[in-house]
Amino acid sequence: MAATNALEPIEGTEGTRRPIVAHHFNNLLQQQASVRFGMWLFLATELLFFGGVICAYTVYRIWFPKDFEAASTALNPLIAGINSFLLLTSSFTCTLAIRAAYEGKQGMLKTWLAATILLGVTFLGFKAFEYYTDYKEGLIPSNKLVYNDPRSHNSQSTTVHQTGNTTEFAHNLEHVLKDKEYYKDGKNLGEVNLDRCRLFFVFYYAMTGLHVLHMVIGIGLFTWQYILASLGFFVPQERYVYVEVLALYWHFVELVWIFLLPLLYMAGHHNFANLGF
Repeated sequence: MAATNALEPIEGTEGTRRPIVAHHFNNLLQQQASVRFGMWLFLATELLFFGGVICAYTVYRIWFPKDFEAASTALNPLIAGINSFLLLTSSFTCTLAIRAAYEGKQGMLKTWLAATILLGVTFLGFKAFEYYTDYKEGLIPSNKLVYNDPRSHNSQSTTVHQTGNTTEFAHNLEHVLKDKEYYKDGKNLGEVNLDRCRLFFVFYYAMTGLHVLHMVIGIGLFTWQYILASLGFFVPQERYVYVEVLALYWHFVELVWIFLLPLLYMAGHHNFANLGF
């Protein structure tokens, strides 16, 4: 039998009523437990998904340590650090949004939802800038070949392990690495197969791209909840559970980034002189 409190009055609506407990639940607690369980079940599938990719990356990282270290050195850890701060802060603001919804503070709920959205969008802005920088530097995995002219300075290139042609990617990566202190003037590049570094960047774009996709989905859902909050959907305080489960999803996205940060950005050789934009 449906609970007698399935319909509750909403303030400011002149006696109109909206359902809080759906007809297929016995009571509010059962509905809230189902909502939470559904999100945990979804996150379990996401854990298997990201876990498989991370395990594959780890295997190749063990097989080709020098190549992955060199490729990681070409990334920008400063942007990654800024984005880590933004994401951790957004995790805090969405938690405050749960508290505001639980206490029925609609104004604060919209404020914290808006703050979470803003921080998430800023994260994506920095990530887009990083992708653009990678593109400008030519760090896009491809098999496109460039001819190795023996009359140019590239004839001494450490990317060529045989005479003839080398890939454009390896040529560009070598140019980037020679600006780094650890690989300056070709130092320590002798043991690195820069063509094989493409594998690292395949993982880099796949893993960060999937993370960005999940962030876009999360920001879209937070935006929808902001609209619902503006329309008074969360006036019954019992509906705070919907903010709670979305925040749980956002915490998972943050946790994934906490793994991606050391795996991708901290696997190489970095120093303070190379942290600038």
